[in-house]
Amino acid sequence: MRQGTTLRSEIAAIRGLLAGAALDVRILRLERALRHKFSPDQPRAPAGQPNGGRWIPAGGAGSGDADSSRGTEGDVTSRSQTLLDDGTRVLTLRIRSGQRDYDRQDIVTAPDGQSRIFETSGLTQTIRDGATGAVLGRSTFTANGAEPEAFAQPAFAPAVPLGVATVELALSLFAVLSSRNSLYSRTVLGLSAHDFMPNPEGGNKPVIWVGPISQDKLDEACRRNAQVEEMTNRVARRVHATGLYTSPQDFGNKVHFEIAKEVKSLNDPDFKAEISLDRSSSETLYGSAGSVRLDLLERSSRGTTCIYDYKTGNAQLDSMRAARLAVMAKAYFPGTLRLIVIQVKPRL
Repeated sequence: MRQGTTLRSEIAAIRGLLAGAALDVRILRLERALRHKFSPDQPRAPAGQPNGGRWIPAGGAGSGDADSSRGTEGDVTSRSQTLLDDGTRVLTLRIRSGQRDYDRQDIVTAPDGQSRIFETSGLTQTIRDGATGAVLGRSTFTANGAEPEAFAQPAFAPAVPLGVATVELALSLFAVLSSRNSLYSRTVLGLSAHDFMPNPEGGNKPVIWVGPISQDKLDEACRRNAQVEEMTNRVARRVHATGLYTSPQDFGNKVHFEIAKEVKSLNDPDFKAEISLDRSSSETLYGSAGSVRLDLLERSSRGTTCIYDYKTGNAQLDSMRAARLAVMAKAYFPGTLRLIVIQVKPRL
């Protein structure tokens, strides 16, 4: 019996090491993507625009891809473009009602020229390859998170997987749209858990969905969302009123600590705060070397885990941290099939 127990322990340890190695590989890929050198005078316009596939002249936002289609896109009511620090461009087009099959189009272009087009109609989103226009995936945001939808492929067209690049560009879009949250809508990132896992289990298709939804729809999917919003605002205001903090970082730490104390007092196994996991996805002490902190996790329904990431000040959730959060949430709630990532900023 003792020998069998020892063997199981060794197997568990090996699995932990493999999980840590897989996470390291994923993070290295993200780091490499973010470190591509960017030539501002040679971004490539994505498919779906009149100058699609051509190099855009220098000039950044407001020239090139943002202006060249103005004379031919009468159904576009507004556009906005954001250039991220790593050179990724996000162009958002809002479409007049009934003019196209979608209400908005978000075109995300990486410094290396890879691009994805996110076309959203209500709660249904289609993701296309920016170079070819091929449909890579289609999903609908439901009360259980993002669910895959069937889509027609042209005859003899090769199947194109969503791939790591799509995940990275979706995370960039999530960071941009989250900065535009309002009282009435909140940007969410919905994805299947195995988008970030090396050897996915189960037969579900990979799913990615990113965009703003109403607070009511978010409450349906993440049942404690309203409670988290109220608690975050209340705690932040209380900490702010005391004035007992030395810096913005200290303020954020105190807010995290007070929220964690309140959540832990509920003693709810499906509602966990301030979890620190090491690279083998095992729980460890807060602040341990190499550990990753999960601010707040909610197991909302069977198979659906909501990740709340607090941000105070002007900080934004970046691609690398979002990937780590997704991997660790899956490890903490092993039955997770769908993930919903929400960035929470307190209103003072």
